Amino acid sequence: MADTAPTFQPRPFLDRQLRWRLPALCAPPAHIRPWLADTGSLTRRLQRLGRFRVNPVHQAVERPSASEAALLAMPPRQHALVREVLLSLDGQTVVYARSVLPLDSLSGANRVLGHMARRSLGAELFKAPSARREAVWYARVPDSRLPGAGRTGAAWGRQSRFRKRGKALLVAEVFLPSLWTMAAQAVD
Repeated sequence: MADTAPTFQPRPFLDRQLRWRLPALCAPPAHIRPWLADTGSLTRRLQRLGRFRVNPVHQAVERPSASEAALLAMPPRQHALVREVLLSLDGQTVVYARSVLPLDSLSGANRVLGHMARRSLGAELFKAPSARREAVWYARVPDSRLPGAGRTGAAWGRQSRFRKRGKALLVAEVFLPSLWTMAAQAVD
């Protein structure tokens, strides 16, 4: 199957008003819960399902949203490296990811995190020394905020605050409806 290039919503993809909530306050469908609660590498899990690819959409030094800055305890008006990618399996887009890395987190051995290009940030986060997931929040993302044509319902996502070598960063992953079809086929 050829790599599909979805029609992408105008930036920012994730609504700045999207309400990330503590997992205990959310009720995702049963088939989605294990993906949201998984503490391991999403990259590794996806690689078990098919040919994995990172498709960069946007990367720039810019001000994160107010909620992102607050979760990272960043001073007002401080900039971060914001990276948005689509993750695909066998040419089908299955995850949208947005990472926010404060500029002061990109020093020393963490410098590599700012130069990922088509590589998976998750793969780097779980390399020794492995990043520690400090907190996680869930959100239901309305169909109107998903990339591509032929959307089939809302998606669920998680936003995690990681600490790598003592520096905090945020990673939001939105699991697109196409993932559930592929995951179900892998089980059959």
